[in-house]
Amino acid sequence: MILFYYLSSILGLLAGNMFNYTAIILSQSISNSDTFSGWVFFFVCFPLLFLSFTAGRLLDKYSRKWLLAAAQISMACGSGFAALALHLEWISPGKPYLLLVSSVLSGIGLSFVMPGRFAILGDLLEHSKIGKHSVWLNTLVLFGYGLAPLVAGYFKEYFSFKYVFMSIGSAYILSVFFLILIPIEMRERSKSSSGPGISELVEYLKNSTLVSQFLLLMGAVVLLVGPVQVLLPKYAKDVLGLGEGERGALLSALGIGLVIGGGVTFLLHSLKKKGHILFGTALFSCFLFSLIPFLAESLLLTAVCFFVFGFMTGVIITLIPAGIQQNTENHIRGRILSLYSLVFLLVPAFSGILSGFFSDRIGIPSTFVWSGFLEMGVLIYLSWRMDQVRSHY
Repeated sequence: MILFYYLSSILGLLAGNMFNYTAIILSQSISNSDTFSGWVFFFVCFPLLFLSFTAGRLLDKYSRKWLLAAAQISMACGSGFAALALHLEWISPGKPYLLLVSSVLSGIGLSFVMPGRFAILGDLLEHSKIGKHSVWLNTLVLFGYGLAPLVAGYFKEYFSFKYVFMSIGSAYILSVFFLILIPIEMRERSKSSSGPGISELVEYLKNSTLVSQFLLLMGAVVLLVGPVQVLLPKYAKDVLGLGEGERGALLSALGIGLVIGGGVTFLLHSLKKKGHILFGTALFSCFLFSLIPFLAESLLLTAVCFFVFGFMTGVIITLIPAGIQQNTENHIRGRILSLYSLVFLLVPAFSGILSGFFSDRIGIPSTFVWSGFLEMGVLIYLSWRMDQVRSHY
């Protein structure tokens, strides 16, 4: 049963990351503005502002399986609309704006998929096993993120954008097929019936300082994901001079690092001072990100830097959701994970717009350097303030 779930997850998560990557490189080919690429990524995450808490409430009240299936169909519609609009030339050079419609359709599904993928573990597994399987699932998230540029780049090398989006939609549908084959029982859920449950969520977070600090730390850690999503593909093409396949392969070095970093987290599962590991790896990853422009003369050193940066990031963003899962009760798990998804996706969306804005003015290399050092400052401050993460994780 859990194997079918993981197979469904791999397909769905790979498709989601392929959509984000393909939409961004498409936006860069039909528009000269890095800021517009930032908006494309932002509109994927924009629906979370309105749907995140509602999604969490519904996931705590109704069947997580069917909500997840419906959400992925919405994301398949986003890919299908992009393919149709490209075929009819509604999206073309000088006419990029309908791409935002596809981003919103994908984002509506994403509001449910990100928390739903993790929350459904509360129905599939005993509580004692959730932490370990959260690490496995998060490794699949990283696997999808890392493999997406390589797969999308390969398809784009031989096919047009229209067919890439069609393949993404097909992967979503296949993911839904595997999901509906799984028999899932609803376990303990919230008994109140009205509203999104925000007051209950706020009260829970007040009483769980550790979970609150995990969420705040995640927001700081993913600030660099915005520049990575929006600017790295263009950096690989324009600064490093790589073609589609080579660009996808180079960005996959980062992805391989993410997957291995997430996998190595299993070895850290029994350690008691994981909070110190979190802050140490986060600070080092910021420093590495700032170094990327200085390595542009050597493709090998750039690839090694991408890999190590990905490895460090994989450790961080696997440890944090595992810690949240271990310290969250099942009756409110959907809402906590919806808030986690809101932080995980919306913070990079805003930082992606900002990075695109500054890149249009000071260039991609300077934006990378300043982004890395600014996040380093934020993390130094948080490492001083977050006593619960340092002492109890």
